[in-house]
Amino acid sequence: MRKLRLDWQGYFAVDDKTIKGKVEDRAGVFKLSMPQKDGTLKPILTGQAASVRTRLVDFVNSGGYPEIKEQIKKGGCQFRFAYLYTKEDLDAAERALYKRYTPKLNDKSAVPEAEDVEVNVN
Repeated sequence: MRKLRLDWQGYFAVDDKTIKGKVEDRAGVFKLSMPQKDGTLKPILTGQAASVRTRLVDFVNSGGYPEIKEQIKKGGCQFRFAYLYTKEDLDAAERALYKRYTPKLNDKSAVPEAEDVEVNVN
């Protein structure tokens, strides 16, 4: 199995100012996570975007993602991201992250059919 090394950035607070200050307008994968009672962070959504910055800002500001926006409003939501360069790697990384976490806000039918790869999750 191919290994795909992700250069993770974050954990950062999910807010407009932080996103615009930390994330470039580039393609990549991301994780939105919520704190748990034991102090760990549990991914509630994983995905990919042609512009990670735009997608994350949309989660904060748009009415098109009510479940995600509700989780962000609860407070403590954090994000991580890693830039990638090819559609093949984006699809494979998104699939691997979904399979690893099965986040509650992901739509299973939207997970791309892609090569199974091993990714570093941290």
